[in-house]
Amino acid sequence: MPYEIFKNIPHQRVIGGQNMNDEIFDLYQCGIFHHQSAIENIEFVELQPNALYRPHYHKKSSAVIYIIYGLGRFQLGSRLLDYKPGMRIDIPAGITHGFRTDTSTLFLSIQSPPIINTETNEIDLHYANGAGQDARS
Repeated sequence: MPYEIFKNIPHQRVIGGQNMNDEIFDLYQCGIFHHQSAIENIEFVELQPNALYRPHYHKKSSAVIYIIYGLGRFQLGSRLLDYKPGMRIDIPAGITHGFRTDTSTLFLSIQSPPIINTETNEIDLHYANGAGQDARS
């Protein structure tokens, strides 16, 4: 049974991908936080089971994700990692990454700077031309 307090977390369902139904994920926005000179966005991300989330990268944003529940495979550059609860994955800016889920997956994402620029609404999301490429310039 969900806790009442979670109803207060802003929720957004995002549907994307090539067929507009390929990549469905839910974002639970925890907030934008300022620490020293850095700005961080913290959110929970829920992925659908048995789904492919195409490799992409962020030119400016780096991220740290903590797998809370779920099993699957995570692409980080040219490496493939089997992920499970309790894992931490560091994603530097410019590195291609994506998911292939076996089960429903929930992770905590901390991005710096936020992937969505709060002042311009510009989204720092770029799809890779080929699997496993390092997209850094």
